[in-house]
Amino acid sequence: MCGIFGVTDCKDASKLAYVGLFTLQHRGQESAGIVSDHDGKLKPYADMGLVSEIFTNEVLDELKGRSAIGHIRYSTKGSSHLKNAQPLVLDSCLGQVAVAHNGNITNADRLKSELQRGGSIFQSTSDTEVILHLAAKYRGRNLEDTLAKNLPRLSGAYAFLFMAPGKVIGARDPHGYRPLVLGKKGKSFILASETCAIDVAGGRALCEVEPGEMVVLEKGKVSFRRFAPARKFTRCVFEQVYFARPDSEVAGRSVQTARYEIGAQLAKELKHVKADIVSGVPDSGTIYALGFSKESWIPYQTVFMRNHYTGRSFIQPDQRLREFIAHLKLAPIRDVIKGKTIILVDDSLVRGTTSREIVKSLRRSGAKKIIMAIASPPIISPCYFGIDTPDKSELIADKMSLDRIRRFIGADELHYLSLESLVAACGDRRDRNFCVSCFTGRYMEAL
Repeated sequence: MCGIFGVTDCKDASKLAYVGLFTLQHRGQESAGIVSDHDGKLKPYADMGLVSEIFTNEVLDELKGRSAIGHIRYSTKGSSHLKNAQPLVLDSCLGQVAVAHNGNITNADRLKSELQRGGSIFQSTSDTEVILHLAAKYRGRNLEDTLAKNLPRLSGAYAFLFMAPGKVIGARDPHGYRPLVLGKKGKSFILASETCAIDVAGGRALCEVEPGEMVVLEKGKVSFRRFAPARKFTRCVFEQVYFARPDSEVAGRSVQTARYEIGAQLAKELKHVKADIVSGVPDSGTIYALGFSKESWIPYQTVFMRNHYTGRSFIQPDQRLREFIAHLKLAPIRDVIKGKTIILVDDSLVRGTTSREIVKSLRRSGAKKIIMAIASPPIISPCYFGIDTPDKSELIADKMSLDRIRRFIGADELHYLSLESLVAACGDRRDRNFCVSCFTGRYMEAL
């Protein structure tokens, strides 16, 4: 998860970075930070909380400069603590270097141990700091040479933004697990996790940064450099399933279009199922339910009022908070629910606890029958590349049969979408390569 945004050659770079991070707030809600480049010096500011709470006008006025990079955090490696808020800034023999990271470096612990034995002192528990210490130890002629030498040492998933005085560099791992998009606004260049951030900032998306590619923004120009051979392009399928905003574009189509088609595919697979209404678990489940309704001819109805001030339950840092947020954010609409057979569509079923609370609330509101339809396959294996499901013990589909899961969440029926239908709906006609390891237990590289 996490969101990153960078801009160069812009009069109020930090304020545009604020707009970009605000647009990406759905990708992380623990902390946020911006580093600006002013008169050859990097000035950082980060804190715990939401972008709108952290960056007041007074703070943004202090972050002067024509270039800035920013980060919003959803922790998967390293504790939820201010010391792990990004961008991280290191003063070294390279000068000042800042980094913002989306992803998980799977060999970070081994690299950190090697660096510590060589005298490196780490300031955070985040895996991101490893690349800064590698860069300080194994230097090239300039920052891009140094990164080209060290990025291939990393395993796992990463989209990086680096900043040094006068320069911003983006880099994407050789598989392209995590997203990174290049855009332009007038004479300014933008790098962001999603196209929606570029759009809202007033720019236009130019292209995805390719797997194993580095893009250097310096003196108003853009240049591309390959630091590693591109491997099979395996972007994370959960971008379309849950993470990305509906107005973003992934794999040649909008996320909204992909989710609508996923819902239609789910309806095709469940054409034998009869119900009075179909609805979705807000917000991501709503588009799936609309696609399901269109394909099945079962009327769509909103059965939950969504409280938009609670945040996203899945990306909360601990399970108790997830359950509390899930309870707060959805209020059942009793008149719509009472006496009805309902197909309720949700994007995924990870731990099952949130689904159980949702089903309970429908029961209390008088639902006659509840059919849970999940717009993705069962999640049977941990993600090591940026989603917070590191332990098999947390995954209900790895521990229980379909019928046991159904009984655990309290539904009358439970159905999952097939992997084939999910991938077909997510990809365009030229490129359907996605990381689906969480559904299969098979990983593209050694962990």
